[in-house]
Amino acid sequence: MAREDLIPFSERSKEEAKEYGKKGGIASGAARRRKRSLKEAADVYLSLPVADRRRWNKLARRCIDPEDIDNQMAMIVGLTEAATAGDARAATVIVKLLGEETPREDTGADQLTRAAELLEGIDGVIE
Repeated sequence: MAREDLIPFSERSKEEAKEYGKKGGIASGAARRRKRSLKEAADVYLSLPVADRRRWNKLARRCIDPEDIDNQMAMIVGLTEAATAGDARAATVIVKLLGEETPREDTGADQLTRAAELLEGIDGVIE
């Protein structure tokens, strides 16, 4: 459908606009139900115990209570290991999960100003 074939709602009849609004509401409800169902399925899967015995033993060696060893805990341990190994994305995910994300206050200009001040101090010491 070409852009010029589109008819704005201001030029449609009230009945037509109402019909399209109803269809949009129905589609929106279906999308919300699908999203909720997907979230529930993920929650169920993550709460299942770890099936791989080697992975379970690895988590148990980290002093995690056996009752707490599930797929969600395995995922958190994996993210933590990746973050401590230097994976910045994993670290960002963990920080967001903890809710400790703060907006960056240092802009490039602030950093340049601080660097200039430090360099001035160094010049004074050298002379």
